[in-house]
Amino acid sequence: MWFLSILMSFILVGCAASQSPATGEPKPTPEPKRFKTPLELSELRKEVSAADSKGRKIIYVGVYGGAVPSWEKAGYFNPKDWPPYRNVRQEEEFNEIAFHESVMHVLAIQISRLFPNSITLMIRGNDEVVADVVKYLYSPGDKIYLVGHSQGGAVIGQAVYELEQRGIPVQMMAQIEGFLSYLTIPGNVAQAFNFYVPSNFALCPGRDKLEAESPSLTQVSNVPISNPWGPFTGPCAEHRNIDSDPRVWKSILQYIIDSAAS
Repeated sequence: MWFLSILMSFILVGCAASQSPATGEPKPTPEPKRFKTPLELSELRKEVSAADSKGRKIIYVGVYGGAVPSWEKAGYFNPKDWPPYRNVRQEEEFNEIAFHESVMHVLAIQISRLFPNSITLMIRGNDEVVADVVKYLYSPGDKIYLVGHSQGGAVIGQAVYELEQRGIPVQMMAQIEGFLSYLTIPGNVAQAFNFYVPSNFALCPGRDKLEAESPSLTQVSNVPISNPWGPFTGPCAEHRNIDSDPRVWKSILQYIIDSAAS
């Protein structure tokens, strides 16, 4: 056990040590806002409910990699409210956001514009935080989309099991190099994507295969992303760069557009 703890610490330090160039970087997004209960999102839920008389909405939650704290230190960020993002329109601009921030930010911006009756959040927290937030925001008929990178991928892999126990369906979950994530996907998930960097050896290995517990209920797509495009160099660079690669956000966005319209 002590060896595993040391190995985990070494890997996380290696991932954090990957460097990105400072030249030309846009203004960084703020640190996630601390919150200790889903009730602090009540205004966001009211705002969306008022915009859609039928009450159906899209709930998109992206989960950051790295530290995944419990409620005591959890935080959230709403990309659509970040002023520098409001005038972004061109694909090159979206790719720039993905390059310096995350493909998950791009998805949040795109979803909020394509579907006004949507809630789009980025969360820094563990599976309990994510499951509690989704349960609070969810109403029957809503469509839930969960995306996570690295340890964030492992978080959503656990959260979907908690949502299954609560009787909440998930339209899609997408792990991006999910780090030490569950191998299986429960039957309450309609579509699971697993984006990974194919490699014979990796210092920060993501899960290269996910499987459905019930193939008749869940479609699983394991998608290799070779030589991911991104700003990082050094240890774990590819593991981090995949969270910038346009192939990832474009595939996920297309599925969301198709499934949300059905």
